[in-house]
Amino acid sequence: MLVRGKIVGKNYSAPFVVRKDKGGVSVRVELGDEDFTYSIDCPCLEPLELLGLLLPSLEEELGEIQGVFVEEVKEEKSHSRLKSLLRFLSKGG
Repeated sequence: MLVRGKIVGKNYSAPFVVRKDKGGVSVRVELGDEDFTYSIDCPCLEPLELLGLLLPSLEEELGEIQGVFVEEVKEEKSHSRLKSLLRFLSKGG
């Protein structure tokens, strides 16, 4: 899963990207000249849950957080053997 959006702070807004896959969740926030990155090796959190946990540390740079706006969400579709077999059989294979 891929989530893109903006964190709106009192000082300025920062775009973010959060990725979740089988290996874990990673967050990248563009803070002016530097990027803030953080990742965990467990897919136990949803993308916005991890971002929410990191907001207090981002407040130092952005100022008081006014809001978090999601602009795009992309679900990665997994192809399982069972789905492929069912599709094949449904076509008369």
